[in-house]
Parts: sequence; C-alpha cells; structure tokens
Amino acid sequence: MSHCKTEIQYRTSNKLVDTVNKLIVWGVGTTRTLRVHWMLHELEIEYETRAIGPRTGETQTEEFKSLNPKQKIPALIDGDLVVTESAAIMRHLRRICDRLPYDQYQQSVAGLAEYDEWLSFMLMELDATSLYVVRRHGDLSGIYGEAENAVTSSIAYFERMLNSVVDRVADKEFIWGTTFSELDIHMAILLDWGGYVGAGIPDRLSDYHDRMKSRPAYKTASELNFSA
Repeated sequence: MSHCKTEIQYRTSNKLVDTVNKLIVWGVGTTRTLRVHWMLHELEIEYETRAIGPRTGETQTEEFKSLNPKQKIPALIDGDLVVTESAAIMRHLRRICDRLPYDQYQQSVAGLAEYDEWLSFMLMELDATSLYVVRRHGDLSGIYGEAENAVTSSIAYFERMLNSVVDRVADKEFIWGTTFSELDIHMAILLDWGGYVGAGIPDRLSDYHDRMKSRPAYKTASELNFSA
C-alpha cells in the first residue's frame, strides 16, 4: 500500500497542501473500526495500526485516555490532530486525499444536504436505535442485560427503516452521486450486520451489497480488522 500521491495532501480552499504526517489508527475488531480501515485501504494510504479492542481494558490506559477520554475506538492520529468517531474519521480521510475525488453533485448544496440526510439516517435509525440495541442486549447482554422484546422490536424496526430506502439504493452503482463514498461503507457494513443478527435484507439490495463486498479494499480491511 502506498501513500496517496506519495504524500497525504490537505485541501485548503481548492488547493492541495502537502503534509507527511504519519497516520495511526487505534482499534480493531468492531464494525466501527472496520469503517476506518476500509476507507484507508480505498485511499491506499499507508498507516500504522494499534490493534486494541473494545472492552479489553486497552482503551482504559492513560495513553489512550489522553487521546480519547471517551475510551472508545476507533481513534485516528494525524500529526497533532486526533479524530474520533468513525464517521468523522472517514470524512476527514476523504477530505485530505484526492484518490476519491468528489463529483460535481457531491460538492453541490443539494448533494451535501443528501449526504447529511443519509448519514443521520444510517447512524441513528439503522445503527444506534436498532442494530446497536440488538448488540447491547444480545452479544453484550452480560454487560447490559437481556431484553428479548427490545431485540425483537429493534430488528423489526431495522427491517422497516431499511425497506423505506430500497428504491433509493437498488439498481444504483453507488448510494451518493457517481463515486464510491463513505456512505457506501456505512451501508455495506450495516447490511453485513443486519444479516448477522438475522434481520431480513431485501433481495433488491443483494446486488449492491455483493458489489461492495467484492471491492478489494473491503476484503483486505476486513481481514486486518477481524484477524488482528
């Protein structure tokens, strides 16, 4: 894997400013860390991985707490800049590297509004209020307690919300504009996760999901993220 155009380049207005900051990603083993590793592999940026996991005690060290007091992974170190939250990290990475340039629509007012809408929908309706509830009271029930009704209703809610956007995803190459983006990473991993917990995934999303999973960066990032 090589640096994006030899060096990472920051966008300032419409200009690219070279920097040689070494990127360090803290965190492996979760869907949130996979998002970041996948984006880095898409951008072909060299980076260092600190393979710490959640709920292992590794996020509670003084070193890590100085980087992220929330004690959550992933965290990105870019020189003196620390970025946490996977969605923010992916957005930052795409902004600093021109390997996945924004198309005209993605730079427009309408395009940016659609991005914000999609991101809010995915993170809140498909993740936080549905799949993560399933995780808390399923795989993590030893910590958060069992709640069978919450799990069942959350899966049903995920299915209903996913079905509400099938027409906006099916038969499209990418979710947003004409270029692969962070939103495709979010959606593909949500579809992975939904299938894992037994949610019904609409048949019309199968082609899209399969194409995203066939991307080389998804495969290499998944191997790194889940085998480290």
